[in-house]
Amino acid sequence: MTVSRVMRGRGTVSERTKTHVLSVVEDMGYVQNRLAGSLSESRSNQIGVIIPSIVNAIFNQVMAGIAEELEKAGYNPVIGVSDYDMKREERLVESMMAWRPAGFILTDFVHTERTRNIMVNTGIPVVEMMETGGRPIDMCVGFNHAASARMMVKHLYKKGYRRFGYLGWYDNDYAAATRYRMIKDYLAGKGVPLVTPDVFAGSPDIPAGKIALAQLLDTNPEIDIVIFSNDAAATGGMMHCLEEGIAVPKQLALAGFSGLRYGQALPLPLTTISFRRFEIGRRAARAVLNTLAGQDVPRVTDLGFDLIAGATS
Repeated sequence: MTVSRVMRGRGTVSERTKTHVLSVVEDMGYVQNRLAGSLSESRSNQIGVIIPSIVNAIFNQVMAGIAEELEKAGYNPVIGVSDYDMKREERLVESMMAWRPAGFILTDFVHTERTRNIMVNTGIPVVEMMETGGRPIDMCVGFNHAASARMMVKHLYKKGYRRFGYLGWYDNDYAAATRYRMIKDYLAGKGVPLVTPDVFAGSPDIPAGKIALAQLLDTNPEIDIVIFSNDAAATGGMMHCLEEGIAVPKQLALAGFSGLRYGQALPLPLTTISFRRFEIGRRAARAVLNTLAGQDVPRVTDLGFDLIAGATS
């Protein structure tokens, strides 16, 4: 019982006894089983975090913000990767619930009905991050994807572009799908068509962007502006243009999304939308922690976005 009080930091223990216990713990290499201790308290010091990808550089920075903020308060993120699969997300949620997390951080608003029901009835803080243009289960932190897409396409239309192409992998990436629909609807309202091929298999990374742009231009050489679903794919598009001697933006303009540093380090800085990835992660974690502390937390925290005009359009 004395050892338990020392390890849990509760109850009265003399400094001499405490020092002796911690010395033995150090010599033994003992690691406290916090999950076992949490069973009697109905809550662990773990926060379930489910992201759609660990390959996408966006989520690396989001996770850095989450981990840094949770660590300050003595909580740990337990991370699951859904790979943009709602059923996989559901299985991850069910698995994580077995060890009684103190809170959950999910991505976007689109989940299976079972996942949503679990989150609604779980009784712990739930934050959906990245998107604010919808109705959160509990709280949300991010920005409005539709508004960001509208700002981008409006900017490009005002610059005089009228032959638009779009390359996006939006089958299960619901945020990207939201942006695509806004771009298409805006251009339709102006009487401007949007050329977009079938959804590509695989991740929208640099090699995929390079291949996709080559295919798009092969069948639609009249296009004068291509919007990519992210900066990685747009960087691949830039590489294709450099290899083929296509002058950017004189012959073909390019635009991306996410405001990644390497997109701004290209020979021509990329036209893109920038948003506060690290801060989204940090504020999502803080929303969970503040709720656990009994503080009032806004239902919606919109951190906004910025248009980077760049030099590729």
